[in-house]
Amino acid sequence: MADWNFTHRTARVNGVNIHYVIEGDGYPVVLLHGWPEMWFSWRKQIPVLSQDYQVIVPDMRGFGASEKPLQDYRTRTAATDIYELVRHLGHDKIAIVGHDIGVRVSYRYCLDHEAEVDRLALLDGTHPLEQLGPQTPEGVRERWHSYFHQIPDLAEHLVRGNEEAYLRHFYRNWSVNQAMMSDEEVEVYATAYAQPGALRGGFSYYRAAAYEDPPDWRADAERVLDIPVLYLWGERRQRTSAASGLDPEASWQKAASNLRTQFIAGGGHFLHEEKPDEVNAALLGFLGEIGG
Repeated sequence: MADWNFTHRTARVNGVNIHYVIEGDGYPVVLLHGWPEMWFSWRKQIPVLSQDYQVIVPDMRGFGASEKPLQDYRTRTAATDIYELVRHLGHDKIAIVGHDIGVRVSYRYCLDHEAEVDRLALLDGTHPLEQLGPQTPEGVRERWHSYFHQIPDLAEHLVRGNEEAYLRHFYRNWSVNQAMMSDEEVEVYATAYAQPGALRGGFSYYRAAAYEDPPDWRADAERVLDIPVLYLWGERRQRTSAASGLDPEASWQKAASNLRTQFIAGGGHFLHEEKPDEVNAALLGFLGEIGG
């Protein structure tokens, strides 16, 4: 078995119990996962980044070992959870790294608390406004799961009992190397998503994205972040952007005045799992400029 022996803690913040992994000392760096993931998705970054930084890796509400409330999965609420966790740990300013849904949450965190963020790194996520406008048929086919997950109860009913097969579909088909995740690693995720409330928790982010988040994103449509932003993307984003007729970098270029981007060849959606060496090198270079 791989060495996944990290320090696990739980804090009650913003009215929910949030589980998190914490390792290392130094400047605080928060890593936010996406779907179908949890803290475990950062297992290849934690040992590397924690050599120089205090790495804080939460399970967002509804995921992993965190509480799974029945409602309120708005991106702003999830970002507030993380903000309160950071305050609970005694930090005034942090760097944030987000992937997938974690991109939305980390971006919302920065919009609401930009003065308290040194820098932001985004891994393979679209700008939220991209999904609020008209969608091409090709784009809808690429993101069919987003619409399926928005259907209350039915999505949970059809996936329950088949968690391993359902999750494995995404780990394989959203990756360039379809064997990049071992059976043991898939089982960790499948066990987590088989917990009571776990499917609902993850799917609720898609429902909030469709029905609750749009006013917040539209209200900030003209906002431009001035903090340094790093955007890493791979071949999965290249494909989905092409299907939607979009430039994968364009929307983030409009949203951040100090943006740098990097395409990671041979990496699919789960860049940090499939191409950890390249992602770790990019993050270390970016984070190494803190205080410079």
